[in-house]
Parts: sequence; C-alpha cells; structure tokens
Amino acid sequence: MSYVVHVTAVVEGDIDKIEGLINQYRYKCLENQPGMQQFYVCRHLEQQNVFLYTQIFKDQEAHQSHLEGDDPKWFFQQMEDHEFSFQGQWVAGMEIESSSGQILN
Repeated sequence: MSYVVHVTAVVEGDIDKIEGLINQYRYKCLENQPGMQQFYVCRHLEQQNVFLYTQIFKDQEAHQSHLEGDDPKWFFQQMEDHEFSFQGQWVAGMEIESSSGQILN
C-alpha cells in the first residue's frame, strides 16, 4: 500500500511563475526520488492562488527521505529568492486497501 500526501497551498506572488516553479519541483522530485511514485498538481478553478497537490510514495520512509532531501530545499529557496509566499497545509496517511476482488479506477 502506498503512502499518500495531500497538500493545499495558498501562494502570493506572480502566479504563473509560481506554477512554473511547482511544476519544476514536481519533475525534479519524480526524477530524483525513487520512492516517489506519483506527483499530481492542480490549480484551483476559482481561487487562482490556491494549488492542490498529491504525492504518492512507496512508503512512509520514502516520504521522510523526500522531506529531508534537496528538492524541497531547492523549491523553498526559489520561493524565497523570488519573494513569493507559500502557506501550505498537508495531510498524510496510508492508502486504504480495497475489498478483495474490487477493481478501483
């Protein structure tokens, strides 16, 4: 079962540039972190400065490695260098197993 992290981020600054940084961050993480399986990013339809992203890791240890790795440090340094604001709240947990024989998606 996977370890899933969902983040809601409220940002301030040049929204298009922030979106570009988030996208770069996503690809850096997927390239550099073998324990990260997926990284989805969405932009809220009505609140343009709100981003939602979901990261899927093979396990909780992979998530911990991500938190301690260089990619988050790089991202937050970029946000600081551009004087952008990022306020995030995240929730994490183990994926719920499906019933035997039930197909999801």
